[in-house]
Amino acid sequence: MAPPVDPALQAKGLKTVAKTLVVSGLLIGIGMPTLFTHLGIEVARMSSGFDAIWFVMLAIMVADFVLAWMLWRRAAAIERTLMGLPPRGE
Repeated sequence: MAPPVDPALQAKGLKTVAKTLVVSGLLIGIGMPTLFTHLGIEVARMSSGFDAIWFVMLAIMVADFVLAWMLWRRAAAIERTLMGLPPRGE
């Protein structure tokens, strides 16, 4: 059986992962399509002339942001319990 994890370290780790997800979401959602456009790389050009890879990259960015938000809220909940405060909403 694994030893128990220190809640303060767990909260810090969750916040670090959340920050990493935000940065990676920005890199994938904004940086990659911009780089593709700058270099003239076409992945899936639609009949309207728009490259469909933007939709995929933006969807990945949104998913990263949602995961980061969930992890940040979890870390905040752990920190509130360490401070002896009640959960939010009560």
